[in-house]
Amino acid sequence: MQPEPKQATSAAQAEEITICPNCHVAMPRTLRFCRSCGFRLGEGLAEYTETVRLPNRPTASAQQGSTASAANSTTQPGANNWAPISPVQPAQPLMGQASAFIDKCNKKQGRKKRTPWIVWVVLGITVASVTGGGLMSPFGLRNRDRGAPTRSATRSYLGVNRYAAADGGGITFESVTPPGSAADKAGLIGGDIIKTFDGQTLTSTRQFEDLLAATPIGKTVEVTYIRDGETKTTQLTTISKAEQERLASLFASRPEGQGFLGIEDWDRVAVPGMNIYGVQLNDISKNRPGYIAGLRDGDIVIEFNRTPIRTERELVERIERALPDSIVKVVVIRGGERLEIPVKIGVDD
Repeated sequence: MQPEPKQATSAAQAEEITICPNCHVAMPRTLRFCRSCGFRLGEGLAEYTETVRLPNRPTASAQQGSTASAANSTTQPGANNWAPISPVQPAQPLMGQASAFIDKCNKKQGRKKRTPWIVWVVLGITVASVTGGGLMSPFGLRNRDRGAPTRSATRSYLGVNRYAAADGGGITFESVTPPGSAADKAGLIGGDIIKTFDGQTLTSTRQFEDLLAATPIGKTVEVTYIRDGETKTTQLTTISKAEQERLASLFASRPEGQGFLGIEDWDRVAVPGMNIYGVQLNDISKNRPGYIAGLRDGDIVIEFNRTPIRTERELVERIERALPDSIVKVVVIRGGERLEIPVKIGVDD
């Protein structure tokens, strides 16, 4: 009859003993920390609420009173005066709770103590947002203009399309747009090379942008440019971004529509025997306005409606500008011969 008391004793001891999930050491179940590794016991984030000692806390026998009366009462020195913090306000920093939760998950899955990569990503984003993105500057994350000044509403505009630095200095561009812009009124066309702007010699696109940013809107400046090897001078009055957009909107919504010839392909070429460039037509659709008027593949357009043509984009812009059903004169070079062909403009559907 002796084994029964021993079994009862063993069962009682088993109920009073727990195993540390971190170091697997046996310990009394009433402990909150493992005495071997310091691991904190409990289940869920709720067990990781810190407790603090409050001054003048009543003894354990008097803890059934209200919180306010308990805080104002006096106690004997050395009494066990512990009280849990209200769950409404977190007692630990967020990172401390997250770290404890991660450790617990790792231990349950039999893994070593390791912080998931997603935690570091979230932490990095948080730090970057707090610092205003300042940590990103050493890695060269700048705007796409490579340090160019920000284009604000006070920046002046000319109305030129796709400008770039020209060989030998200056700034060139592909076309003038929209109709009525500053460059259009000044008589500039695509292919011109602007050498000076308001007395400043142009050497790069960055300098050109800086000059436009520093030039007041509505200021009339002198522009020196080169066309077909000749140096010319014109007066140009800058406009605002709002005015540029207004002119573009008016042209796009023009009741008459945009002009059309039915030319599918073209190339910018040097005109044989002349110190100029023109646009060679390569694919003119039959039964279209251009073909009906007499334009043919291989023709080199050098003038359209009394405007010199030196780039493909300028030819496209001038065709679209022409009013449908109007007749314009197109000058072409065909087989070394200069021809003037009247062309009736169609409408772009």
